[in-house]
Amino acid sequence: MKNFYLILLVVIVLTVGGIFLFNKNTQAPGVNNETPPPSNEPPSTLPPAEKVVIYTDSGYPPVSLNIKAGETVVFKNESSKEMWPASATHPTHTGYPGSDIEKCGTSEEPNIFDACRGIAPGGSWSFKFDIVGSWKYHDHLDVKKFGAIVVE
Repeated sequence: MKNFYLILLVVIVLTVGGIFLFNKNTQAPGVNNETPPPSNEPPSTLPPAEKVVIYTDSGYPPVSLNIKAGETVVFKNESSKEMWPASATHPTHTGYPGSDIEKCGTSEEPNIFDACRGIAPGGSWSFKFDIVGSWKYHDHLDVKKFGAIVVE
């Protein structure tokens, strides 16, 4: 019986020692599991969320979208036909300062709130709004579909 207790004691010691060694060596080489010291660097900022107006067969939801000056709005066509987002009023597209349908096809086209063409289903067009105000827009191909971008 004495030998049994001696063997049991050896097994327990080896088991506890093995557990201790196993836990100490399970960290992968080169991996530091310690908590890093606090940083004086400011946290990184994520890019702003994309502002999107989706064109559907029933129009432009949302009817009104609030954004900050300098933000870009993407007009995505998820309808079954072409869309042509443009500044109100129809047909001149002069509601947004500097915009005018007559500037389509000129070097000024990138600066006007006017897609200047139909955007196919699945396509998109974007415009950066730099001027504060409430800017109405419409679909030049179906003037009954409209909305507004409110720039703060």
